[in-house]
Amino acid sequence: MLVKIITGLIIGTGMSFIMSGIITIVNTGIDDGYLSRWMKAWVIAWSIATPIAIIIGPLARKYATNIADYINK
Repeated sequence: MLVKIITGLIIGTGMSFIMSGIITIVNTGIDDGYLSRWMKAWVIAWSIATPIAIIIGPLARKYATNIADYINK
């Protein structure tokens, strides 16, 4: 169980960090206030993405295993 939680934390943190940075650039561009806007967006994204990754991660792995098993038959 601990590994699933840690995996979700890593995935949620990485994905939210990268995506919020890119989306902030797309929406507002890079200027003097970019880093502040990005960090604000990241905190919001992280608080949503990480619990979702913790919950969805094991389900996604189960479905991926089933699909791979089906394909390999």
